[in-house]
Parts: sequence; structure tokens; C-alpha cells
Amino acid sequence: MIGTIRLADMALFAQVAEAGSFTGAARSLGIPKQTLSRRVSELERALSVQLLHRTTRRLRLTDVGAAYLARCVEMVRLAEDANRVVKDAGAEPSGLLRVTADPLFGEAFVAPLVIEYAQKWPRVQIEVLLTRRRVDLVEEGFDVAFRVGTIEDRRLTATRLGPATVRYCASPSYVRAHGAPKRPQELSSHECLVVQADGEPARWPIQGKTGMKLVPVKGRLRFNSFSMAYAAALAGLGIGLFPDFTCSDDLRRKRLVAVLEPGQVAVGAVWLVHPAERYLAARVRSFVALASARLGARPPWVSRD
Repeated sequence: MIGTIRLADMALFAQVAEAGSFTGAARSLGIPKQTLSRRVSELERALSVQLLHRTTRRLRLTDVGAAYLARCVEMVRLAEDANRVVKDAGAEPSGLLRVTADPLFGEAFVAPLVIEYAQKWPRVQIEVLLTRRRVDLVEEGFDVAFRVGTIEDRRLTATRLGPATVRYCASPSYVRAHGAPKRPQELSSHECLVVQADGEPARWPIQGKTGMKLVPVKGRLRFNSFSMAYAAALAGLGIGLFPDFTCSDDLRRKRLVAVLEPGQVAVGAVWLVHPAERYLAARVRSFVALASARLGARPPWVSRD
């Protein structure tokens, strides 16, 4: 029968296992070595198992000790998380909040969100990185990111904010001069305004009867900026593929016309993601709540024409 197990003793055992010796663990914990050895021995007696092989030169985990260690580390972490949640529940958000997003989406929707957040929580420092590169939140130390498409990284927790769609557009002058493609295959005979950061062949999504597929496109103008490609489309230099929110107003004003009708292609969703941790600092939790309230309830990038 298992005796009384104290979480504190589990934490001490984990410290000893990590240090590889009672001497090193006692030094880092600031307690006598004899006390530490006695507490771990009491834990072993309570469990009726041997967790450590002790020799005069080193310590080594037993097989059951290695398995128990993994669970001790998780239990200690959960306890620490619970304590932080209680302590943080009424705390004002503070510290450094790091946010990243695609430049096009970030300038349109993240900028006003960050401004509102900064005004509400003056003790939070905010760092925003707008880049087309997909930032690794875990490796690069970012708290939240806005992503478009699908989320497959299991290290991340994702909150869906709304649908993501793109449209094929051209100016009326381009359509008068070159006609409008009716089928995806006809794009090969048109000037396509390619937005791509590298030299890889460009492929655009097409919504077919059996799902979405990618078709190759080409054109004499290639950019790494949506803004420049959009200006070229307005100038009648080709067909562009743009997020719905960037072109909906010009479509209403007849400065652009949709081609390849219905012309709107679903490309997934807009997501707010953060590292998949059970505990979220107040600054992250409050930012996620504000973003969900401002952007998720009625996504402003969804055209309502």
C-alpha cells in the first residue's frame, strides 16, 4: 500500500535526478544534503520502490525511477501553473508581449488592435514584427501570431477568427484590352501579377468542383509586395490575386472587376495562435481576449457587398 506522498518530496526527487547528485541538488536548493537524502528515502519507502541506484561516485535512476521522474516533472509543472494562475488572476498585465503577423494583414488589422491594447495596459511593452516569413513562435520567443491558411503545428494553440478568402481581379481597361479568363487554364495566356518572395514557380489556388487545386501562372511583373502588385492591377497591367478585404471597395467602385467568377477562393481561415502552454501570462491572455472580441465576433476583412 502506498503511503503518504508529498508533492514537495516529488519536487526534491526531480531536483536530485536533474543534478545527478545529492550534493549538487542540496547546493542549488540551499538545504542540507542529509535532509535531502532523508526526504528522497522517505519517498521511496512511501512508494515501496527504489528510485535511485546510489554509489559512492554517482547516482543512477532505476527503470521505475526514470518513469516516475517524468511524471514528477509534469506534476510539479502543473502545480506551478496552478499557483501562477491564482496569483495572476487579479494581476495587471505587464512585461514584454511579442506579436507577429503578415505585413498586409498586420497593417490593416493588427495596428489598431495593438494601439488599443497599449492604451488599456500601460505596463506592457509591445514588440510587433510584420513579416511574410512564418515565424517559429517557440524557437524565436514570440507570444502570439496571426496566421492565414491552416494550422498544423501541434506546438501551437489556435483560435479561429474568421474565414480567409482571395479574389482574382483586373482593371476594366485590362479586361477591355485582353478579355477576361473564363477558365483557370486561360490564365496561362494572361499577364499575371505574381507576388512571391523567391524565384520558385508561382501557383494560384482555384476552387473546383472536387476541391481546391493550384494552377501555374506567369507574368512579366513579379513583386514581393502586395501593395505594388495591387497598384499594377489598378493601372491595367494584369490580373492579380488579392485578399478579399483589399479589393472589395475597389470592386464596388468599379475600379476593379472580378474575373474567373465567382472569383472568390477560400484559402482556410485567419487564426490567432500562441504556444500550446496550459498557463498563459496575463499579458498574453488579455491580448488573445481583446483580439477575439475585436476581430473574431465580426471579422472586418470579410466583405459584405
